[in-house]
Amino acid sequence: MTFNIYIPENLAFSDYIAVIQVARTWADAQDRKDPERFRATVAPEVTIDYSLLIPAWKSKVYTADDFVATWLAPDRVGLPVLATQHLLGTPYIKSATANEIVMEFQEVASHGRRQDYHGAFGGKIGETADGRGWVEHHYVKIDGQWKIDLIKPSIIYMAGDWERVRRAEGAE
Repeated sequence: MTFNIYIPENLAFSDYIAVIQVARTWADAQDRKDPERFRATVAPEVTIDYSLLIPAWKSKVYTADDFVATWLAPDRVGLPVLATQHLLGTPYIKSATANEIVMEFQEVASHGRRQDYHGAFGGKIGETADGRGWVEHHYVKIDGQWKIDLIKPSIIYMAGDWERVRRAEGAE
């Protein structure tokens, strides 16, 4: 069977740059735990499909505000002692129209538990759990701005104990 590489013929460079900026802002917003940046990246309604990564989280539709509040809560990436870095690799464009772009990024999601938490950045990391895989984003154009309306990560492998690294503060 032959794999045909999709080459978008109708994707404007300005739209490509716009979605890349949205993707980078999305990744940075998680790592900075910044709700304003995070909110700026998502559509009014966003589907988060973690069924391939953490099946218990399944696929769920959120309003933008509910998604930001949920994702930046202490039981997700908002845990103060949790340091993260979500690195997006070169995107593969799966489809592109004037109003929707589907991209899949290579992703490294690093998670570290600080031993001596003294603020948003820095501190000694005592435990780590890093995931490698892909994340698919669907972008839609809303009032001239590109926004993410679907986030679907998948995993190649995980190194470390994610559940232990993300345990509640004070839990051992």
